[in-house]
Amino acid sequence: MPHSNLDPWKAIRPWERHSLVLLVAGLVYIAIGQSLIVTEPSAQRLESLRFALNWFGFDLPLVFWGWVFVSHGVAAIVSARWPPISETWGYYLLTGLSSAWALFYLMGILFGDAPAMNISAVLTWGLIAFMWWGISGLVNPSHVGFTLTEIPRLRLEVERLRAENDALRLGKE
Repeated sequence: MPHSNLDPWKAIRPWERHSLVLLVAGLVYIAIGQSLIVTEPSAQRLESLRFALNWFGFDLPLVFWGWVFVSHGVAAIVSARWPPISETWGYYLLTGLSSAWALFYLMGILFGDAPAMNISAVLTWGLIAFMWWGISGLVNPSHVGFTLTEIPRLRLEVERLRAENDALRLGKE
């Protein structure tokens, strides 16, 4: 692991491709949150998100969910560089919130009076959640280069160990 020399909690990771993706994603989620905070929702939107607004019996305004998006966006930005021990926790936050949002829209269609055309919102948020989950497993390009330079060295080490093992076996016979 290229960052193994960093303190797992106190250090800041170097700027890499994942850092840029998480920064931009965080800014987008902050913008989505701001739009939920400052715009007056239509009656149709309120019905579509009825299950989000009535979470476990709590009456939560759409503004609350706006702040959830903002906080997840800020956390995604923080996760772009910290902590070195985990490069993917920000993606998991984005995956979870996007999955929940897709589920809220789906529940509004299935169990509420939300229009069936909201299936596009279900698919969009579901695909976004899948994208964050998928990206979290990708390796930064700088790590690929590190791995590719290590392969020849590791092959030589394996060959040396095999030769040493063969020599030991021959010595016992």
